[in-house]
Amino acid sequence: MTKLLTLWIWTGFFLRLSNALVNGFLGGSFGAGEDAHGFHMSAVEHSKDLVFDGFVTGWIYSYILGVFYFLTTDSLFLGSALSVLGWLVSAFILVRIMRILSFDMSSQWKVMFIYSFLPSSIMYTSITLREPFQLLFVNLAIYAALKIYNHRPAIHWLVLFGSVACMGALHGALLASGVFMIIGTLFILRSKNGKDTSIVKVFLITPVMIFFLYYSFLLFTSISYNMDSGLATVVQSYQETLITYGGRALYRTEIEINGLGSFILLMPYFLFQYLFEPMLWHMSSLVDVVALLENVLRFWLILNALKYLLGTLRRKPKFVASKLFWNRKFIFFIFLSFLIMESIWSLGTTNWGTSIRHHLPSLGLILLASFAYQNVTTLKCNRSNKY
Repeated sequence: MTKLLTLWIWTGFFLRLSNALVNGFLGGSFGAGEDAHGFHMSAVEHSKDLVFDGFVTGWIYSYILGVFYFLTTDSLFLGSALSVLGWLVSAFILVRIMRILSFDMSSQWKVMFIYSFLPSSIMYTSITLREPFQLLFVNLAIYAALKIYNHRPAIHWLVLFGSVACMGALHGALLASGVFMIIGTLFILRSKNGKDTSIVKVFLITPVMIFFLYYSFLLFTSISYNMDSGLATVVQSYQETLITYGGRALYRTEIEINGLGSFILLMPYFLFQYLFEPMLWHMSSLVDVVALLENVLRFWLILNALKYLLGTLRRKPKFVASKLFWNRKFIFFIFLSFLIMESIWSLGTTNWGTSIRHHLPSLGLILLASFAYQNVTTLKCNRSNKY
């Protein structure tokens, strides 16, 4: 089984490297559109003088890629290969998380099979886009949170903070998810045995963390959203702007949010469309079949995660012979992180072409939450096994 796990990882690596070769030397691979080309060309310009002149959120990636080009050469293949390397590191981090959580080997290779061979992942983690690095830092943040949850060495707090800062620098939408991961880590520590972290410490440390993240993040960005009109108005305005761009894959053609109450009621609708479009009646291309199949897989993964979480609530801990049962609070934290991240993405997404890419940073989260169920269901409650 260990050999099979290794096979999945390295096969996934070489598939991505092959796509990077196509992208770099044969005129661009599938999925390498304007965004990937724009990041590459911006990096080429940065590599000429390496002058940092105040880049906006997300374009930090181009600057770092420009530094890489300066040290090597401004080859599109090398830029794409760097993305493949980012994915590879994220894969090994995911394996480490599964082993700490006591996933059995069968679940590990199933997780890694999906992680390695998901078509959209192969496409978008082997070209000059931010997604492989977003995925890397999300996985690293969860790994740091898990180490804190189990052992709490101070160094992993630095890793958690650094991962969240990098997530936010790559895309502003990930900053809010990252802040939730930090605050969530504090709360699951406190609830682990009822006295790990006092509520006073939570309320004292949380504002300090938010203050630190906010002002450190200002160093990387020269633009921010004006929230004076309220969140609901900002979301409506942003989605209306996206809708005006049109496009074949558009799944939302109009939007009307009447205040905060309407915004809250519409959130499940936004999230559902974001997770599962295109519906059958919206499909008009063979490419949409891939998106549909990935959405079916996502539905199954979410269903499994819910089965695990609801199943552990019905069982008495002393009768369950699985270390994963004792990690159920952390699994819930992972699943909630997935939902928070996907909900935030759904607010700024109106077509399934973009949503396919936005699903990638949280791929490791939903796989972990889903296959925790596979472990628990293979074990029966054993009343003779006392903890």
